[in-house]
Amino acid sequence: MLQAVTPANLNRLQPLFANLPGLHGCLHAALGGAMGSVLADSAEQPTMALINLDFYLLGGDAAAADAEQAVRGFELPASIIAGSSWEPLLRHIWGDALLTRTRVAFSPGDWDRQWLRAFADALPDGMTVRRITSKDVRGFEELAESLVYNFNSLDDFVERGVGFGIEHEGRLISGSSSFAISSHSLEFEIQTHPDYQRRGFACATAAAMIEHCLDEDLEPCWDAHNNMSVALATKLGFVDPTPYTAYELPPNAQPL
Repeated sequence: MLQAVTPANLNRLQPLFANLPGLHGCLHAALGGAMGSVLADSAEQPTMALINLDFYLLGGDAAAADAEQAVRGFELPASIIAGSSWEPLLRHIWGDALLTRTRVAFSPGDWDRQWLRAFADALPDGMTVRRITSKDVRGFEELAESLVYNFNSLDDFVERGVGFGIEHEGRLISGSSSFAISSHSLEFEIQTHPDYQRRGFACATAAAMIEHCLDEDLEPCWDAHNNMSVALATKLGFVDPTPYTAYELPPNAQPL
């Protein structure tokens, strides 16, 4: 039976996720005890594990006795990241309801700070990138809930998370945030209001986040879900794009 893993035992799970193809910032946050929930078939001698941090991350042996329980227990809709060895079980349980999507994982680049700051310097007059504080975090959430919803509250985001935004006419119109964060890495989340896209705002906020990661010795993690995100990551200097297959289950999916 699956059981919650205490912080003292989380390090035992690291080898199970050696082949996880993406969302490594989410993995670090969960296994570091900073965010998300973690279940395993054993705390002392685990052979498989399930992380829930907005996405479901599956690791270890897909043939383990409790693997089917993990795969049947997804809260729908579900986005699932797992190595290819898990696909037969996912198909066996969910059949044609299981959808596949191509995501692209990137590695950190070798950044020059002056080059990064040039993105903010290119903004229109009167528009600047600023760090999100308690004074504007609610407006950050109004821009997109995904910028903050992995945290327990807005206060928790201000205390533990990181966000950068650009304001225009009294509202935040673009932002970059820590979708997941640990002492080791930061998973990027980028959102721009539709009326302001393709004008360099996302690049400017993301470049500020990259510089923050350099300041704090955090690994910047970028995992693209569409071509626009791939192009943005490439423009920002992330390297080694690696496509992989991710899985999705719609709200009306039924296990077989």
